[in-house]
Amino acid sequence: MKLLSDLSVPPGCALVATGSLARREMALHSDLDLLLLHPEGVEPDVGKLWYPLWDSGWRVDHAVRTPAECAGMMSADSTAALALLEMRHLAGDAELTARTRELVLREWRVEIHRNFDALVGAAIARWRRSGSVVTMTHPDLKNGRGGLRDLDLLRALALAQLCDVPALSAERQLLLDVRGLLHTHARRRRDVLDPEFATDIAADLGMADRHELSGEVAGAARRIDAAVTAALAASRAALGSRVRRVRRPLDVDVVAAGSEITLSRRPNFSDPALVLRVAAASARTGLPVTTHTWLRLRELPDMPAVIPAAAAEDFFELLAHPEVVNELDRHGLWTRLVPEWEHVRGRMPRERTHVHTIDQHSLETVALCAAVGVSVARPDLLFLAALFHDIGKGYGRPHEQVGAEFVARMAARLGLNLPDRSRVQTLVAEHTTIARLAARHDPTSDDTRDLLLDAVHYDRDTLDLLEVLTEADARATGPGVWNARLESGLRTLVDRARRALVPATPLRPHVHAPEQLTLRRDGDVVTIAARGHDPRGILALLVAKAWKLSAVRIVGEHAEYDARPTVEKLDDLDTGAFIQAHKSGVHTAVPVPPPAPTWLSWHGQVLEVRTGVRVGALAALLGVLPEFEWLSLTTPGATMIVHVSLPGVVDRRKVDRDVTRVLGNG
Repeated sequence: MKLLSDLSVPPGCALVATGSLARREMALHSDLDLLLLHPEGVEPDVGKLWYPLWDSGWRVDHAVRTPAECAGMMSADSTAALALLEMRHLAGDAELTARTRELVLREWRVEIHRNFDALVGAAIARWRRSGSVVTMTHPDLKNGRGGLRDLDLLRALALAQLCDVPALSAERQLLLDVRGLLHTHARRRRDVLDPEFATDIAADLGMADRHELSGEVAGAARRIDAAVTAALAASRAALGSRVRRVRRPLDVDVVAAGSEITLSRRPNFSDPALVLRVAAASARTGLPVTTHTWLRLRELPDMPAVIPAAAAEDFFELLAHPEVVNELDRHGLWTRLVPEWEHVRGRMPRERTHVHTIDQHSLETVALCAAVGVSVARPDLLFLAALFHDIGKGYGRPHEQVGAEFVARMAARLGLNLPDRSRVQTLVAEHTTIARLAARHDPTSDDTRDLLLDAVHYDRDTLDLLEVLTEADARATGPGVWNARLESGLRTLVDRARRALVPATPLRPHVHAPEQLTLRRDGDVVTIAARGHDPRGILALLVAKAWKLSAVRIVGEHAEYDARPTVEKLDDLDTGAFIQAHKSGVHTAVPVPPPAPTWLSWHGQVLEVRTGVRVGALAALLGVLPEFEWLSLTTPGATMIVHVSLPGVVDRRKVDRDVTRVLGNG
């Protein structure tokens, strides 16, 4: 660039380029990123240097620093650090530039050992701000996950000698070409690829339409993202740790090794449910699964036609965590569970209001449903409907119908009974009904109310679930879709429909406990039947043995607890040892559960409590309840739902206050 070659660099100083100028990747409206280096103790006169640039009309981002100040930037600002690593000499003292580059690189290789987590944290914060290039309908080509900034991150890790530079030149060139054309068509600096520009850019690149362009960009970003994930894992392994990694069991054949999840030393690779146990453990603990573990899980056989009950629980538990589902999909494991996902992965929706691809919109909807899961009676059905609500798009038929067919098939695989299959099928088939009625009809009309009741088959649970799904779907679509008008229409219409229905009354459970303590096995679940025992003693033993509780039924002194081991294998279960461990009275302590969102309601004399599943929650609840007639507990969708009948005169305010204190944030 002649403008730069004509600049008057002060004596003893050096002018260097950083950023896209240094990489020779500038677009039409990119900034000129320039740095003037000067020796220690010298104050250069920069007035004549910058004025020609300011007068030229270019946007200039400039700085004046010594070599030591540049080295100090390695720890002060990760974004600036990545830019300095790629400095290129333009004019002046070339030796000063070389000395600065060497000092910066040496400091970078030292600093990354101290601040690797901060570097990763900055990248994660950037991804959260800008989203994913793979999944957004308006992708940020520069800052999004899988974008150009991630290529800079890869090079920085390679310069730190933590990983190799992957072969991504074609992917880089595609993103640069698209970004360059975006600047041309937008006539301004622009990094977000909007649909209105994508059509012209696709034509310039010889592609059929914007959808083909989006597919090519998403494919390139997906490969960049995979390379970044692998590079970060390799870097973390290269940096190592002086602390011995403690292995602790999380589930059968699943262990936490330090801050990662891996497999036991001799896992059972004939068990297809192992993949769900690993994924659910990651969702439950927030720990990442090692890449090697994901690769080994590919060796597992396919799931049976009907997924076992314990595996189905794990499936529902992981649904609320999009990052885990995406990891499963990235390693080719998700479509083995949900084969219909192949059709919507990376697919752009036709509606311009969407900000995500169909697959990621579905996961975002599930996550929003999970955030309010304790407000509904069947969060498992809600999560499944949210996952499948748009999965029928792109088949040339109404997507509600196609999705309803798909979800009915999946519900059968998960072992749901016929009424529950009908509910989840209705949710998918009618997931646009409330929004349509609120927009086109009078929400206060009895006729409109009856149309909604017909759609949900006059079922209170389906109505409650559809209300939550409608809001989550709108919020996940894009800005402005969930608005005051839709919210008002939805609340009015659903409230009127709810008043027309008679709420269901929780039923007393049936319990069979003929002896003091017995164990019986049904598939992957063990039922502990007890008579005349303090429930907290049984719960303490289950905690000590790391058993996962899924259901409880207590009537008077008779009780049944459905649970499954997470450390020992069912084939190794010793009933006599279990009974003896309980009789010994050694196990009495139950951990205090951490607070979590908790929802309470009364149905006559029956209290209903909904809260997140966690160790110690039921024991804490039993500790504050007055004497009760019967109690039932279920755990659909990782939500603990308890119904307890409290006879006689009960101080409901005190009960609510006590339950909220031990389970919620009160």
